[in-house]
Amino acid sequence: MVSVCFLACYDKSAHLDLGVTHPSFQAACLALGLLQDDGEWRQCLSDAVHMASASQMRTLFVTILRDCHPTQPERLWEEFKADLCDDLRIILGHHGMPNPTEEQIYDYGLFLLQTALAQSTTSNSLAQMHPSMPHSHLNWGVVHGNELIAEQMAYDSAAQQHEADHRTSKFNADQQSAYVQIMAAVEHQSDEKLFFLNGPGGTGKTFVYNTLCYSLRAKHKIVLCVASSGIAALLLNGGRTAHSRFKIPIPTDDRSNCKISKDSSLAGLLRATDVIIWDEVPMQHRYIPEAVDRTLRDLRNSSEVFGGIPVIFGGDFQQTLPVIPHGTRGDAVDACLQHSPLWEKVKVLFLHENMRLGQQAEEREFAQWLQEIGHGKHTAADGSTKLADTFRCNQNTVESLIDVTYPGLVQPLANPATYFLERAILSARNDDVDEMNTRILDKFPGHERVFRSIDSVPKDPSTAEAEDYPVEFLNSINASGLPLAKLKVKLDCPIMVLRNIDPANGVCNGTRAILRAATNRVMKVEIIGGDHSGKFAFLPRMRITPSNTDLPFELERFQFPVRLAFSMTINKSQGQSLMRVGLDLRTPCFAHGQFYVAMSRVTSVHRIKVLFPITAEEPITTNVVYPEVILDHRSEYHPKII
Repeated sequence: MVSVCFLACYDKSAHLDLGVTHPSFQAACLALGLLQDDGEWRQCLSDAVHMASASQMRTLFVTILRDCHPTQPERLWEEFKADLCDDLRIILGHHGMPNPTEEQIYDYGLFLLQTALAQSTTSNSLAQMHPSMPHSHLNWGVVHGNELIAEQMAYDSAAQQHEADHRTSKFNADQQSAYVQIMAAVEHQSDEKLFFLNGPGGTGKTFVYNTLCYSLRAKHKIVLCVASSGIAALLLNGGRTAHSRFKIPIPTDDRSNCKISKDSSLAGLLRATDVIIWDEVPMQHRYIPEAVDRTLRDLRNSSEVFGGIPVIFGGDFQQTLPVIPHGTRGDAVDACLQHSPLWEKVKVLFLHENMRLGQQAEEREFAQWLQEIGHGKHTAADGSTKLADTFRCNQNTVESLIDVTYPGLVQPLANPATYFLERAILSARNDDVDEMNTRILDKFPGHERVFRSIDSVPKDPSTAEAEDYPVEFLNSINASGLPLAKLKVKLDCPIMVLRNIDPANGVCNGTRAILRAATNRVMKVEIIGGDHSGKFAFLPRMRITPSNTDLPFELERFQFPVRLAFSMTINKSQGQSLMRVGLDLRTPCFAHGQFYVAMSRVTSVHRIKVLFPITAEEPITTNVVYPEVILDHRSEYHPKII
């Protein structure tokens, strides 16, 4: 009877049937997902079978193998192999095997799992990570060759050239100049191998990157597009986060190398690569591109920078710099790419004209003001900056900011994906983001679901014993990159993915999505933004350990790797263009470039409203700028700046 009561208490959030009796309290907890065993993954896959295609099931299975550490994965394979391989008879028919046997179909399925796992981890085979799993015995590599290279060579050259011609006709003078110089260097294999495309937000850097992709792929060249954040990566054609593409270790130091085996498919792809485009690099520590440089020199047996591959970096040093926990201003500046030995070989190209804003006089004035704010102008010695009264909300309240950013939110939305793609509320601190997300979710229509995490502290190797911390204390911990212990959601609400789960299909750290369905074991989400917009992905619960905390122990949180995304931090929004922005400055910006990034996300000066501290009599906030990192076309900071 205790178990019945336990289920009744949680029925509204768990969607379990009242009156279901379990033989023990433990069994009731397992049914609610409050304890872990391999039944977690069995139930996860069982739930997903009713919502996912065979290809999506394989991706989910790879995620479970890689991130969830099942104890008996071979049993999961045996139980679900028919669902995982349901489409492979047709696919093998397209590869010249019209009548494959059941054994061949399942062997091919294992090959696909092994290939996907090797591409997303540092392991070279399925057998290395899970020795108990069966592995492929047939030589499918003869059929496929290097799948990563095949993927990059699968573009229709005529269609790519047509798109390139269409886009180059729209270039302004700065974009045309940068494009011509980069194309000339790549096509003629000049000594200039490194470029930095510098431009304020809205000057069309992404437009230039993607046009370069179309032009070079039309010439059958392999172009790898990466970015420092998931949001920025989604805006690039075939984009991935730099960490997922290059297997960059976390943390990275001045001697790190990427974890890429020389005989892996990824190594083969990197040896065949013609160009790398790397956006938003100013926000990454210089050790990261330096690690990629060392790795490519080794893989390509070359002493040239990046192994001889031309690299187009891009970004804006007016925006946020690398985050150094407890670091000083000097630490942040020293972490910039400008202080790397690589910078000596960089040629800087400038974009000036803001293409995001309109051409009306007030929009041009706003663009000029943004540029000056990014350089530290209109800012007093104490860092304070006064804004125009037009940026104020009508009533300078949280409710007013929500209403102006999310009009009509209380009614069911006809197209949630488009609605949430175009708007967001930005804050400087995670605590403010969480508070705002909670308040907006309360307004959002629909039934609220609550997913509770399982928090633990691993055993101390020196004592072989687990530390005894109260569960309530562990649940209260809130750190960057860590999902909340008590995750509240509603169907069709916006969420943000917190881990690189399937970067090849757009599911990476920072990806925004709409929650379309959920059980206690799996979430179905629809990606919004970028090349993969409209695609569905399936997310299991997984163990997540925050990388940077001040805790005296290592916390493991078992939870869905997502947070609500009605509101997000300013740093997470970098690289995004939004139709409407609400800016919560009750807690002022505290790092270089944050205020500039927040103000430059919008496509119109009329579509941003700011919430100031309740006690503020005037619209005044803080603007932190480190002038020593700003690039200027008139500067003599570097002899190759033009």
